[in-house]
Formats: sequence, C-alpha cells, structure tokens
Amino acid sequence: MSNNTYHLDEILTPQARQSLRHLELYARKVVDGVLHGGHRSRRKGVSTDFDHHKNYQPGDSLKHIDWKVSARHDEYFVKRYIEDTALSVRLVVDRSASMLQQSGGPTRYLQAARLAASVAYVILEQHDSVGLVLTASDETFWLPMRSNELQLVQILKALATKSAAAADNLLVSLETILARAEPRGLIVVISDLMFDPAPIQSRLAQLPAQGHEVLVFQLRDPTEEAFPFRRWVRFVDRENPAVRHRIDPVPLKKIYLEEYRALIEEWRNWARKQDVHFVTFRSDESVQTMAAEYLSYRMEVAGKR
Repeated sequence: MSNNTYHLDEILTPQARQSLRHLELYARKVVDGVLHGGHRSRRKGVSTDFDHHKNYQPGDSLKHIDWKVSARHDEYFVKRYIEDTALSVRLVVDRSASMLQQSGGPTRYLQAARLAASVAYVILEQHDSVGLVLTASDETFWLPMRSNELQLVQILKALATKSAAAADNLLVSLETILARAEPRGLIVVISDLMFDPAPIQSRLAQLPAQGHEVLVFQLRDPTEEAFPFRRWVRFVDRENPAVRHRIDPVPLKKIYLEEYRALIEEWRNWARKQDVHFVTFRSDESVQTMAAEYLSYRMEVAGKR
C-alpha cells in the first residue's frame, strides 16, 4: 500500500500464525518465582483452576492430557491451569525514520512490526496481556495492556497504519514507562539501536528494579552492515533530511565498520552484564523463523519443553 502503510495480513501472515500457535512466552523471572502476587502466570500443573487447552508438545506431562478432547479431535491436547501470577508484556517499537531503511527487501519497520505482532499473538493465545508503544518524536502511540480478543486487531491496525517517521523518541518512552510504574512483566524493545546507547541502556537498567524483565531485539540492515559503496555517495539523515553529506566512502569504510561492530558488541556486553536477552538479526531474514526459534529457546530455558 502507499504511504508506508500495510495490510493486516502483511504484518501477521496465516503462515506466521501457524508456526507460532504451539509456542508460549514465559518471563524468566516469573518462572523463577521472583514475580508473584496480583498477576497470573501460565505454568503447567500448578493449580486446579483450569484455563485453556494447548496442543501436546514433547516434554509435557502425560497426566495433563485431556483424553476426551483429544479423542474428539484425533490430536493430543493438554490442560493448562492458572497460577496466581500472570504475564504482562509491553511491546516498545521504534518507529523513527531510520526504521525505513531497506536493502531491496522489507523495511526495518515492517520487520519490526511483524516481530511485535508475532509476540502479541503468542501472548494473547496464552491468555496473558500485552500492550504496545510506537515511539517517535512526532507522535508516540500508547495502547493499554489487555488480554481480550480485540487486542490483537488493535495492535495490528496500529502497526499497519502508523509507519516510521520523524526522529527517535525511545528515551522519552522508557522514562514514561518508568514513571508510570506499570505492572511487573516483560518489556520488549524492538529497534535498530542506531543511536547513542548509553542513555537508553541507563533507563533499561532501571526497569528490573520495578520487577520487569527486559528483552531487546535489534534489526540490522544488510547495506549498513556491509557498507558496500565504492564511489562518491550522498548520504541523507532520514530523521533529519536537512543533514546531507556527499563523501568518498572508500577511505571511511574501515572506520565505519569498526564503529558499527563496536556498537553491536557494546550492546552484547551490556546485555550480558544486565542478564538481558539481546537478539540481533538482519532485516532480510525471516522474522517468522527467528521468532519461532527464539520462543522455542525460551521455552527450553524455562523447562517447558
């Protein structure tokens, strides 16, 4: 579609739904018992309060198989139960103009939207709550955390219609989340991280003190990563189009690549020290595959598979 808007099925395809429908997302701190009290979590077999059915997966306890439902559908289903804590997920998606960068395939923003939609779909399928922040300097869109059936539609509509524009505003959005002291849960940041990392890392490091777990996804553009230019090029700042530079990229390539790689390594080191999951992937890779692999990994870490 024009004006960088998308059809809903471009954001969350039927194939993506199919690949994600057997997966769940567990907050590590919920699993470890750090979060408790007024939230609910879906941990298998910890309560007699039935919640919903899920397809049987290798590693699920046989005692939770619902044999009557399984017989009707000719497929194994297990019962899931409600504990006294639930997972709340706040998706924070960078919609600054740098997210419009693309190298022949989808823009970084479209891939970020697909990732956010995938996470939202999984969360709502497991009957937990999810909210959305689309952050940019011209307008930051906030969608409250909900777990009802309409929430996915609202998230998809926002992701499809509020495309990337203006300058970065992630710092202000994180400060707002800290000031609002939202329900403890999982804060998922999706961005290209093409800015000074120190202020953002400082705010992210404050979130665990409020009981949150932090998860950071970085989208890397292939052209930015390879810097393949061999002749004079005019570079335009997407977030400030008045800033333009015509340069000979050949003598700058080595310096640029060193700084680019240093930025990613700085995020890796920070995440390691803060016990934060940091997932970096290229925008020309399959979001569907990456999301499914990462969620499967988290389930294994949590002992759920």
